[in-house]
Amino acid sequence: MDKAKFQLDERALQEKIAAEFQKMAERESANVSIRLLDPIGVMFSFVQDIQVQLSARAAEAQRMVEQLVANARDVATTIADSISEASTVFKEALGRSAHVAKLGWTLDPNSAFPDVLHLCKLTNRADADAYMLKRYEEADPELEHMEQSLRRNHLVAPFDTVLQQCFEAFRRGHYAICVANLMNILEGAASELDPPHITSTDLQKMLRKGGSVAKRAEQDMFTAAIWLSLATFVDDLYRSYPPPAISASNAPILSRHLTQHGRKEPPNEKIEVIRLLHALETALSLHRELGASLHMSLKGDSSAEAQEPGAPLVGAGK
Repeated sequence: MDKAKFQLDERALQEKIAAEFQKMAERESANVSIRLLDPIGVMFSFVQDIQVQLSARAAEAQRMVEQLVANARDVATTIADSISEASTVFKEALGRSAHVAKLGWTLDPNSAFPDVLHLCKLTNRADADAYMLKRYEEADPELEHMEQSLRRNHLVAPFDTVLQQCFEAFRRGHYAICVANLMNILEGAASELDPPHITSTDLQKMLRKGGSVAKRAEQDMFTAAIWLSLATFVDDLYRSYPPPAISASNAPILSRHLTQHGRKEPPNEKIEVIRLLHALETALSLHRELGASLHMSLKGDSSAEAQEPGAPLVGAGK
């Protein structure tokens, strides 16, 4: 009896222990599963966060791209409008080159465009002279840069001695002695604008509208404006005046006719020397522009001939 009871108690104990062990095993298995699954869950959560951030950034990038495109479109429109406006202003300034020449100043491509534009708006010769004198005194007070530039040009090489002496006299304040000599140098340089086979010494005739120089200059708007300013300036400089004009109060300060024919002493004015030197630079610039236009014209003719294969074939068929 006791032995059977003992065996029963032992079996119950074993079953209890087995049940407890089963519970503990299940509990540990659950803990292990949780520990194994937690990093995977965190990883998926991280991936989801990245996806959300990427989506947000992609949307932001798209907005930025759209904004950049819109800004670029606005900038392009602004640039186009500015270019159109600048082109209009430029054409208007070129169209007033004769007006500027009437104020005593030629259109020199070496001048800054704001200076040209400012001159175009002036109506008084004294104001134009004051403006140009100030510009030269600020940029090149002793005219050293101008002297270097002019003396390097082969068109004025024949006058190098007298040109050097003119600059030396200018720096000493001896302006009157420069005027007649600079008129001669200007005439010599401007005469080189005409083809070599033309030997006329009449500079006004040489630069007149419809003449050889004018016809070549009119092929380009910019060159035509330079020519017109120089032709207008020379026309005023070379204009003949009757005897009463010599003593009249409105007699021109700068006149080749009165000066070179001994009717009037050259003006001893700094601005008049600068004016003639400025005109000389314009004449040399016109010579350069005409040379460039001629080169482009010849190049264009050659291209046109190269694109006409029919012409030689017609000749060959005869």
